[in-house]
Amino acid sequence: MSPRWRMLAALAWRESRTARKRLLLYMSSISLGVAALVAIDSFAGNVTSSVRDQSRSLLGGDVAFSGRQAFPTVFDTILDSLTAEGTPVARVTSFASMALVARTEGTRLVQVRAVTENFPLYGDVITEPAGAWAELHQGSNAVVDPSLLVTLDAQVGDTLVLGFHVFRIAGILRAIPGDPGVTASIGPRVVIPMSQLEATQLLEFGSRAQYEAMLKLRDDQSPQRTLADVRQRLEAAPRPDTTRIRGRTAAQNEVDLTDAIDELAGFLGIVGLIALLLGGIGVASGVNAFVARKIDAVAILRCLGATGGQVLAVYVAQAAAMGLLGAAAGVVLGVAVQFL
Repeated sequence: MSPRWRMLAALAWRESRTARKRLLLYMSSISLGVAALVAIDSFAGNVTSSVRDQSRSLLGGDVAFSGRQAFPTVFDTILDSLTAEGTPVARVTSFASMALVARTEGTRLVQVRAVTENFPLYGDVITEPAGAWAELHQGSNAVVDPSLLVTLDAQVGDTLVLGFHVFRIAGILRAIPGDPGVTASIGPRVVIPMSQLEATQLLEFGSRAQYEAMLKLRDDQSPQRTLADVRQRLEAAPRPDTTRIRGRTAAQNEVDLTDAIDELAGFLGIVGLIALLLGGIGVASGVNAFVARKIDAVAILRCLGATGGQVLAVYVAQAAAMGLLGAAAGVVLGVAVQFL
């Protein structure tokens, strides 16, 4: 850079110090907008990658069946035949109920999940203490969300009453395959053995519950073929009743989840883009006010021999530099959000 250009740039920089601080505030909106777009795109990519890697754990098996009513006898017979052929079948029954901690007499709406002993077929259940899950099926035990203990002032070892049956809180539930924890926002999760479900007497005529059955297939078994075979056997039954049963494979569940994530990311991306555009309007207003205040400085620069193009280039370079710095800061901030 020639000495003349350095002098012009130094004078413009010194004269615009106060206004530049105000302009930096406008530039921060660009940083936040870019950070939002980077964070949304990166987060969607990370979640989609995780869904692909854990598709079977998210579904609970290679093939899963679910229904809002108890499975018909013919379907139970089909599942029993699959078990006899060497295909593990895990069952889960989920419903909402009121829970009572006897010691504190506190009550809370909870999400109860009754599981068979071989659940989960994929993934691991994380509890505190670590051996709580192994104790679950050794009697009337339960593992619960930590929020339930906080809400009811309870602790591990207390008794928990569900319906007409009493359970011992064996541990705290930290993570369980197939459940991202969204239901915990409605009510804390309580997991009990399937063998103790009938004793609660909570599932009577008219009760609302979700019934699920998950299959773990061998490497030589095709999920699509197994699903089609089960459907054919259901339709061939003397009294077919398949409308209440929904079947899906891990691949289908992965597609549904990734599509939902992509749609959400697209919506959030539009919101972030609009915020970025609004920030651009604010920056344009700030630059306009910035230049309007520098008329005297521009006049001085012109008196010193600067041409109109040179003065314009100096101020455009300043605005561009701050814009690039703001965008770079936004990228760094967006990436940093991923580590949170």
